Amino acid sequence: MKKSFLASLALLSSLTLLSEDSESLEILYEKLETLEQEIRDLRNLLEENSILVDRSLELQQQRYLDLDSRILELSKKSSEEEIKESNSLETQDPERELFREALVLFDEARYAEALEIFSKIIISFPEGLFTPDAYFWSGELFLAQDMYEDAKISFSNVVDRFPNHVRAADSLFKLGEISRLDEDLLGAVAIYKKVQDIYPSSGAAQLAKKSEENLKQ
Repeated sequence: MKKSFLASLALLSSLTLLSEDSESLEILYEKLETLEQEIRDLRNLLEENSILVDRSLELQQQRYLDLDSRILELSKKSSEEEIKESNSLETQDPERELFREALVLFDEARYAEALEIFSKIIISFPEGLFTPDAYFWSGELFLAQDMYEDAKISFSNVVDRFPNHVRAADSLFKLGEISRLDEDLLGAVAIYKKVQDIYPSSGAAQLAKKSEENLKQ
C-alpha cells in the first residue's frame, strides 16, 4: 500500500513536471513567435527606411541637377546680356571704338595708321576720355621717328591740359628726355626735378631721378 502510494506520488510529480515543462515550452514558443514578429517588423521598417532614404537621395540629386541647370541657364543669359550691353556701349561710344582701333594698329606696328586714328580722336573729341592717351601715344610715335617738335607738342598737351591724368607724369618725363636729346642738359635736369616734385610717387619720378643722376656724372 505504501509502495503504491509512493508510486502514485512519483507519477503525480512527473505529470506536474511535464505539465510545468509544457507550460514553459508554450511560453517559450510564444516569446519566440513574438520575437520573430518583432524581427519581421524591424526588417520591414528597415526596408521602408531604405526605400525612403534612396528616394530622398534621388530627390536631392534631382534638386542639385535642377539647380545646376538653372545656374547654367542664368549664366548664359547673363553672358548674353553682357555681350549685348558691351556691343551697345561700343556702338554708343565712337571715341572708345576709335581708341581701341588705334591700339590694335599700334600693336601691329602700323604706326602711320595708328597716328592717323589718334589724331582723329584729338580733333573729334578735344575733351574726351581717351584724348590724353591719344596725345601721349602720338608723342611716342613722333619721338620714335625723331620728330621732336611734334612729340613735344603732344606731351605738352597732356601736361598742361590734363595734369591729373595717369599719363601726365610720363609725359612730363618725356619732355625732359626730348630736352636731353636736343642737348639741352640744363633744361632736361630742370624737368627731371619737376617730375620728382609734382609726381613723387610715380614711376616717372624714379626714372627722372636716375636720368638726373646720370647727367651729373
